[in-house]
Amino acid sequence: MDTNQTLPVMGANTAVQDELPLSFTGSGGEYFKIWIVNVVLSIVTLGIYSAWAKVRRERYFLNNTVLDLSPFEYHADPVNILKGRLLVAAVLVVANIAAEFNPILNLLVSLLFLALLPWMISKAMRFRAHNTSWRGLRFRFTGGVGDAAKAWVLWPIAAAFTLGILTPYALKAQRRYLVNSLHFGTEDFEVELPIGPIYKMLLGAGLVLILVASAFAGFGVIGALGAGGNRDAIIGSIFIGVLGIYVGAAIVAPYISVRMTNLVFNRMNLANHGFVSRMKARKYVFIVLTNWLLTALTLGLYRPFAVVRLHRYRVENIAMLPAGSIDEFVAQQEEEARVLGEEAADLLDIDLGF
Repeated sequence: MDTNQTLPVMGANTAVQDELPLSFTGSGGEYFKIWIVNVVLSIVTLGIYSAWAKVRRERYFLNNTVLDLSPFEYHADPVNILKGRLLVAAVLVVANIAAEFNPILNLLVSLLFLALLPWMISKAMRFRAHNTSWRGLRFRFTGGVGDAAKAWVLWPIAAAFTLGILTPYALKAQRRYLVNSLHFGTEDFEVELPIGPIYKMLLGAGLVLILVASAFAGFGVIGALGAGGNRDAIIGSIFIGVLGIYVGAAIVAPYISVRMTNLVFNRMNLANHGFVSRMKARKYVFIVLTNWLLTALTLGLYRPFAVVRLHRYRVENIAMLPAGSIDEFVAQQEEEARVLGEEAADLLDIDLGF
């Protein structure tokens, strides 16, 4: 979608803003109080409180994320989240015990997890969408297990067998599944991604990864040669080479994340309304890397501040491009959307997402 194009207006004589930016009203200090309580209680209760911790975390971030003066809301029941986590934990425990009796079962366990993954993704997305609302209207997610299997199992397998050549198609399929299966009230989100920019993004990321890893490997080889090529020097050079791969990945991963986010939002629509994301890759990578550094230096205590810092940057660089009055848009579908939400509620009683 061309973000500079003129979008259609919903009604005559309606004043329409050029864009409605998202904003975040929370702070690192506020979230630190929630985070530290969540950590302590989760440890004391051997992880049981983690379901309540998730609800507190999600509510804080959504309730402080504001669009057109209205915050988003999170409605999940922590008991339902706990049900999902206990179910997944029970399956993993039984599978691991079975694998201990017969090593061949390790392969079967892996295949079972692969088979269940699409169902878990679909279930988790349905739960999250149903429990998220804006101005009293809930989101809905209708993505099926079959489409999830294509996006998260078949396409990644195809990408692996083609040595990564089809990876852009896997990323495209996954983003289309997440966006095109999402609905707000009675309206549908839609996105159609071109494959060219994804290839260009991955090629650039791959080049950066190779350059960083090669630089570290070269430094390691020089060090080993300077030390006379003894066994310890060779082991040290190998370690430096592996470290280079991790450093390269630490740079590339956030770069891919921000570029994909921009691509998706800039080509996404909700009815006639558009969106725009203006995140800068260099700044995003800088925030991620400095967050890791500060978290390590403070032995983890900077973690809540890091989360807020990154979330604020993402949110405040996204805006909605309204095609007309948002109030009219919400009012037009409110009754029908409420009926749909009530009918779907019984099907979304547990969360399998962590």
